[in-house]
Amino acid sequence: MNGTIKVSVLMLTYNQERYIDEAIRSVMLQQTSFPFELVIGNDCSTDDTAAVCRVWKDRYPEQIILIDREQNLGLQQNFIQTYAHCRGEYIAICEGDDFWTNRQKLQRQVDFLDTHPDYSTCFHRVINYYEENGTKSLSNGKQPVDTDIIDLARRNYISNVSAVFRRNLFGPLPAWFNEVSTYDYAIHLLNAQYGKIHYMRKPMAVYRQHGKAIWSRAGADKKLLIALRVRELLMGYFKEKENFEKKDPPKNEDNNLKINEEVYNALRQAYVQISLNLIRYYRSVHDEDGITRTEQHILQYHPEWTVETIRGMEVPQAPTLKQRTEQRIGSLLSWGRAIVSRFIPLSHI
Repeated sequence: MNGTIKVSVLMLTYNQERYIDEAIRSVMLQQTSFPFELVIGNDCSTDDTAAVCRVWKDRYPEQIILIDREQNLGLQQNFIQTYAHCRGEYIAICEGDDFWTNRQKLQRQVDFLDTHPDYSTCFHRVINYYEENGTKSLSNGKQPVDTDIIDLARRNYISNVSAVFRRNLFGPLPAWFNEVSTYDYAIHLLNAQYGKIHYMRKPMAVYRQHGKAIWSRAGADKKLLIALRVRELLMGYFKEKENFEKKDPPKNEDNNLKINEEVYNALRQAYVQISLNLIRYYRSVHDEDGITRTEQHILQYHPEWTVETIRGMEVPQAPTLKQRTEQRIGSLLSWGRAIVSRFIPLSHI
């Protein structure tokens, strides 16, 4: 091994004393032909998370960078400031309540990216572990092996704990980055501007879902609002980029403009679908103000529409008998798999 850091593993943690030891252990047991570092951003935890992190830091003083904050910054600022400490050619992510299950995970993903310079990101299947009832599922069941930024603009299919991506593809984080509530989708879409995305079918990590996790605690409306906000910011970014390139066109002007426009339109389409789901939620709880507010947000991105246009889209088309039958069979199979999964031991490294 030479002295150059190949991969920075970024780990954010806050009050995760139950989980952080396994998360760090799964990183430090990686078997690689290159040097890597673990950069931990502990956001002023009030439990024993910091003490566990310091034990590992003492064990690997040269390989672990521990940023032990004296004031709580919140998820986004913790990410931004921890990201700034990463020095590797690549960045991998492992949150403090998740963990990796394969000792060759980093090696496999880095080998792929090293030999495929036209790819920005490599990710893999994960085991979703629902801690409260002990059930498990596999992510990305019908995931294509190779995708691009347009695919990702339509929907977010990358689990953070599975991602490895090239550092500094787009330069400094945009000024608006602090406004998103969760950083994963934004960072992956920014990276996808500069290369394709590769998917590995082998599960090599566990994504833990539990009641104390920020995303798990959020209600249905809050999750939808978070998804909408990040897409608003991303649409603004790609629209501004498109306008800038019209004024100061690069050599491949036509292609760049077309990609920016396609990304914007794909994000806008996803925004409408998420908004319609939010409107349906507001109708279920009789929140008329929420309905009106969301309709107005849609009209900002589709000024050619009317409120009547949107309301005509709210009612989904009734499924056919065949579709209802397939849905029932699918639900039964999912229920059966969930029951069986309780008796399958959770993978560990």
